Amino acid sequence: MKKSFLCCIYTLLSFLIVQAQPPKATKSLLWRITGNGIKTPSYIFGTFHLCCSNDVKFPDILKAIIHQSKQIFFEIKMDDPEMTQKIMSGIAMKDGHQLKEFYSGADFDSISNIFRNKTNIPISFFASYKPYLLIPLIYPSMLGCNPIGMEKELQKISDMDFTPVKGLETIEFQMQLFDSIPYATQAKMLKSNLFEYDKYKKELLQMMKIYQQKDIDKMQKSIETDMEINKYEDMLLLKRNKTWIPVISSEIKQLPTFIAVGAGHLGGSEGLLSLLRKQGFIVTPVLYK
Repeated sequence: MKKSFLCCIYTLLSFLIVQAQPPKATKSLLWRITGNGIKTPSYIFGTFHLCCSNDVKFPDILKAIIHQSKQIFFEIKMDDPEMTQKIMSGIAMKDGHQLKEFYSGADFDSISNIFRNKTNIPISFFASYKPYLLIPLIYPSMLGCNPIGMEKELQKISDMDFTPVKGLETIEFQMQLFDSIPYATQAKMLKSNLFEYDKYKKELLQMMKIYQQKDIDKMQKSIETDMEINKYEDMLLLKRNKTWIPVISSEIKQLPTFIAVGAGHLGGSEGLLSLLRKQGFIVTPVLYK
């Protein structure tokens, strides 16, 4: 159960290459980075952190690119041998807070019953955990499968060539992000996902559909219209994008690099693709079926 839970947590993240700068309507999850002193192209790919195994179908062109890359970057270092320890050390709320503090007695009873019904796990197991990090545990029920981590599947491909795996940020940083969102707000989000289960299930499945359509701009707009998440978009997406850009810019000038991050980081005026272009790189879509 712990292994499945940790996978969920990590996861609270063509055969034609177009040579000209793409129009905004271009839909792709895979992008080629050239120019600005790069000798060999690098690539960036948008992932959907947790999904059903049937939805993970990497095209041959993507596999070939990974095999040709000299290093691979995820949001965090996926092969960190201390990952479990680092996650567990940062998963609890600070100052000894308990989940039940943020609900009335009746609401907590209802939340406990719904959570147990949807996950088959008593919520008491996670009494001190940051509330937002419990939401992914509902995803198996919403998706109708035991989801897998897309990044882990990509890592398996890179492992065939013993390609070095690196992270754009640390696990500790990701865990600390959720101390920046008030625990009461996180508890409200968890309650909403449970009390309005059908609504959030529909939204998750719709987001997956948008992802399968490779429409990163529409995915970005969907994030912006989520009122609860939108309040923290700057912290969860935009500031992180800006922090990653110097790392990416430096690394792709040194080695052909494959970068895989959540697709929500790619689109929009402050997404990674736009920021890379502002740095002088040429970013073009790799189209595939």
